[in-house]
Amino acid sequence: MARDGRVFEKDPETGSSDVLTRPRPSGLSGYLSQDIRLQHADMILLVCSFISGLCDSGAFNAWSCFVSMQTGNTIFLGLGASGLPVTKPYGWLRSMIAIISFLFGCFSFSLTRNFKPRSRGMLSVSFAVQAILLTVAAVLVQTKVVPDTTDGSESMKVLIPLVFLGFQAGGQVWASEVLGFKEIPTTVLTSVYFGLASDVRFMQGIKTNPSRNRRLGAVCALLLGAISGGWLSRSRAGIPAVFFVAAGLKYVISAMWLIWVASSA
Repeated sequence: MARDGRVFEKDPETGSSDVLTRPRPSGLSGYLSQDIRLQHADMILLVCSFISGLCDSGAFNAWSCFVSMQTGNTIFLGLGASGLPVTKPYGWLRSMIAIISFLFGCFSFSLTRNFKPRSRGMLSVSFAVQAILLTVAAVLVQTKVVPDTTDGSESMKVLIPLVFLGFQAGGQVWASEVLGFKEIPTTVLTSVYFGLASDVRFMQGIKTNPSRNRRLGAVCALLLGAISGGWLSRSRAGIPAVFFVAAGLKYVISAMWLIWVASSA
């Protein structure tokens, strides 16, 4: 007989029931609940590194703070204690809001740890939420609700998109943790640079040192994202384009998780 999704057979001598099988979930819910295969999932995290470079370069150019790299924001927060920089008296507040939002994002997304965080459905929903938050931030800037230049960066309105941007960055870091590729933290490079400099197998072939390959990919992706963010900021599209592109990429990632190959385990 079946109970709670499990199949039991009753022992005629003892009267006890033993579990025979736990059938694989079927239907749409079963498909979405399947864990993804990790092969090539590191490529998704490289795209996330690109997105971090994109968003941080755009945010720093407009508001003199970061939304993903919280080390830099911590330094800016510390400078605020001495009233520096004198041209940005509220720079510390922007950095603090970004840090707090990032922490709340990490905490909120980490609550999915008990709901198959590596499943197709959960990963897709996670990145869809991140994409929506990026879209909201982009729309706020596009519609001039929030100033997108350094001249208006002292306006308290800039704190609004920083909340959305910092929160979604926390979700991205959680995804990196769930997928388990420590070489691609997606938001910072200090540990990545250390890993490259201390790698005794650095000069080995491409196929024999995947950890080095991922680290190099993370550096290149984040740098390319920062360069792209700079050029987009200088274009006619301006800062909103930076966040719209980032949102578009995360919508694509969300859709890709839905068709990702399932783990055979």
